[in-house]
Amino acid sequence: MLGHEKLLPSFHFSNNVTIFNIAKRPLQFFRIGLAAKKLQRTQDETERLLAKRALAGLFADARGITMKVGQLFAGNDGTTPFQELVEGIEPLPLKAMIPLLEAELGQKYKKVFRSIEPAIAAASLGQVHLAVLKNGDQVAVKIRYPDISDAVDTELRLVGLMPGVGPVNRWGFDLDGYKKSLRDNMQRELDYRSEAQRQDYFSRAVQVPGLRVPKVYSDLCSERVLVQSRAEGVLIDKASSWSEQDRRAIGQTLMMTLFKSLFVAGEVHGDPHPGNVFYSHDENGRPLVILLDYGCTITIAEQRRLALLKLIVGCRERNPTRPLDCFAALGFDSKKLSYISGALPALCQSLFRPFLVNYAFNTGQWQLGLEVNDLLGDYRWWFRSAGPSDLFLLMRAFQGLIQQLQQLDVKLPWWTILQQAIGPELIQQAKAIELPVIEYEPTVKALSFDQQASELCVRVTENGEQRVAIKMPAEAVLDLERLIPEEVLARITDSGTIDLKQLGESIRANGIIPQQLFVFEDVEKTYRVWLE
Repeated sequence: MLGHEKLLPSFHFSNNVTIFNIAKRPLQFFRIGLAAKKLQRTQDETERLLAKRALAGLFADARGITMKVGQLFAGNDGTTPFQELVEGIEPLPLKAMIPLLEAELGQKYKKVFRSIEPAIAAASLGQVHLAVLKNGDQVAVKIRYPDISDAVDTELRLVGLMPGVGPVNRWGFDLDGYKKSLRDNMQRELDYRSEAQRQDYFSRAVQVPGLRVPKVYSDLCSERVLVQSRAEGVLIDKASSWSEQDRRAIGQTLMMTLFKSLFVAGEVHGDPHPGNVFYSHDENGRPLVILLDYGCTITIAEQRRLALLKLIVGCRERNPTRPLDCFAALGFDSKKLSYISGALPALCQSLFRPFLVNYAFNTGQWQLGLEVNDLLGDYRWWFRSAGPSDLFLLMRAFQGLIQQLQQLDVKLPWWTILQQAIGPELIQQAKAIELPVIEYEPTVKALSFDQQASELCVRVTENGEQRVAIKMPAEAVLDLERLIPEEVLARITDSGTIDLKQLGESIRANGIIPQQLFVFEDVEKTYRVWLE
């Protein structure tokens, strides 16, 4: 009995610490929420910087899901307060991690490693130690934090209590679906065996020039330990100062990796924050992209990825493809989308704009949010709420690529690189695929791309003679009031014969299709505006 009694204080201390740490999670959530709200309201630049530093510190202290949210801030913000979350935070001492490592290995670590170094930095769920195997291989050993599984479980329960507020509630977002996606992804990230399998598959399935995926030592991996070949390089803030030729090569590798992983392999890296990519040069001086951390990848079934490709190709070619069918095959709620079905061809023109041109696309001039708002207004929330809950991870991957291209200051031809990445056969397969038949209400306008107008035409005549003839992209009709000269707009409004606001609402509801928009007689001038 004495032996057991001597163990009791240690046992109680360990569990009390665990319980205390788990109990802190709701308080950390609350403090982060207050700090984020303060940052949002602060206008003074000095105060904003101080607020960012405070918020970054809270994210770093929390680890787990909350730190992952902070890493998203780092990816979007690009300023120093959040850089700590990209490069890593203060790690736990090596001596605190060795017992866990040996428990997972089933033996003393010295029987496997010649040496293992203290971690330089830590991440959200674990920390990485550089080590050398007995055979001399230089490796990186990722060890999951003690008790992080319980902490994440607590955070997931807190997430489960989140109410639907604002647009989430008003537009009927599938909040339970989003919570489930978050829960499933976090539980999968906690199992390093799953990550090792996905990393190994990615390295075999996504073969791209200039891409390097660290080798996994599967026999040494377990639920809480992942061993892979050592990767060295710099982060994107350093690579962005390289030569234009190197930056362009990096951008092409990043873009081809996303396209090939999505459309060919069906496994997309879904955590593109800057700390997960190293940049280096090979032995011949060619730029290398080293992609790390496969804990959060997205599996896209073949029908879904072919439906997305069919949507892009249909939009580019203006062929008979119906966007509503493609979105339904992607997992969108077709009943919800049917209410804005007339606007879907025009919406695709905005969503896939980089693929529609044959030249290097400047993402810095792509005002996607403004274009979608001009087209849908508040109904943009309706479109978003119709999307499947796992789509936000794929959106993160594309958003990450755009941010990387902007940091590298390179412009690339998206369509050309897509063709190189996936080949013509897959494009033809996507064009030919028969999607599931969706039954729509008779009133639903399930327009195809070839039914959409291509040009907005304006003609002004005076005393029967043509004075002005202009053609512009059909999507310009969404900005019609701003295109009309102020004095003419005032006379149209005063006439009371043409309601431009109602005309705009009709176009948003029924689509940008060939039609006469209006004819306005103004003394000796006649203004005719139509879509063709």
